[in-house]
Amino acid sequence: MKKHLPILIACCTLFAFASFSNVKPESCSIIIKKGTITVAGNKITPGWELSNFKIGLGDSDRTRDGYNKTHTYDNLGIVLFEPMVDKKPGGIISEFQIFFSVPEKNDVTPTGDCYKGSIKIDKFVVTKDLSSSVMLAKLKGWKKTESYTVHSYRMAKGELYIYFLFNDEETNLQKVSVGVKKK
Repeated sequence: MKKHLPILIACCTLFAFASFSNVKPESCSIIIKKGTITVAGNKITPGWELSNFKIGLGDSDRTRDGYNKTHTYDNLGIVLFEPMVDKKPGGIISEFQIFFSVPEKNDVTPTGDCYKGSIKIDKFVVTKDLSSSVMLAKLKGWKKTESYTVHSYRMAKGELYIYFLFNDEETNLQKVSVGVKKK
């Protein structure tokens, strides 16, 4: 029995670590409250280090270099944006996107199922069935600011901004983008 104990301990440890990085799509939660963000049970510390996101999400399914290095989680419906510094990834996330549907497919967008987890902003639960009018009414304390396209709303509070992209009728949410204002 004594000679099997180290193997048993190693297996249990490996199983425990593997379970942390294997987030199930329906259990992935994002909470935004009082300027702090929690992703898949992990509080994202100021500075938004990529390693901090990976604690909750694990490794991405694929990456792509460009103006940003993107980290796409195909089965979670999430994309992280890591700006390049001197043509190398900087290790800091500037924005992340959550896809309820993929309005325009490209090399970065998730190819698997879209986001099935939950998003809570302050006391408001965000779902794919959200309309723009309900979003605007529920996000108390968030300021509507200039957006970059039609059917998209940019809301800001403190250092955070959130873009909400809706379908043409603005009755269904397609994508949420969360980022930190540049200083």
